[in-house]
Amino acid sequence: MKKPVLVIDGVVGCGKTTLAKILEKELGMPLYEEIGSQDTINLLDRFYAKRTRWGFTLQIHFLNTRFRQIKDIHANGGGMLDRSIFGDRLFAEMMAEDLEDGGEGMTWEEFRTYSTLLDSMLEHAQAPTLLVYLECDVDTAIERINKRDRGLESQVERGYWERLNDKYATWYEKYDASPKVKINVANLDYASCEEDRKKVVEIVKAELAKVEGR
Repeated sequence: MKKPVLVIDGVVGCGKTTLAKILEKELGMPLYEEIGSQDTINLLDRFYAKRTRWGFTLQIHFLNTRFRQIKDIHANGGGMLDRSIFGDRLFAEMMAEDLEDGGEGMTWEEFRTYSTLLDSMLEHAQAPTLLVYLECDVDTAIERINKRDRGLESQVERGYWERLNDKYATWYEKYDASPKVKINVANLDYASCEEDRKKVVEIVKAELAKVEGR
């Protein structure tokens, strides 16, 4: 039987990869991680240090990686992503806004180049079976970001995460590429609490069953 394609998304620090690894075991679905190579880690550190220099490069890197992952997942009969290509434009849009406001980021010409390429890829990208959106307040996200200590990410100013979280909330409401479910995870600790883990897993299982008509 063909396995579903599951995408988990939400603001940085909300717990996407943690949940994805749990679901990988519970659902028997292979996980294609966003931070899956040293190149990605290196580019993220360079981006957080010099956003104007590395913003466009990072976005193209992620776009290429996610498109390849989507193709691999469908070719291999299902799987799971801990970030969606469908929400990728949010980061590029923020960078263009930042540069225009006198900060660091990408030019609008770079944004339009990236956006056009994304649109072309989306024409050939199959939608997931289900999008799982993890809703999380900024304070909790920052706490989790600092706890995992992933390079220069923990030094990013609070305002950046606030704007990103607002953009994600708007994006989720407009998202219509596939069935979707929103889970508020701000007060859930599924990394170490068995009760919270079971709660989230059951929500995802129920939604998948509903989508698949089981």
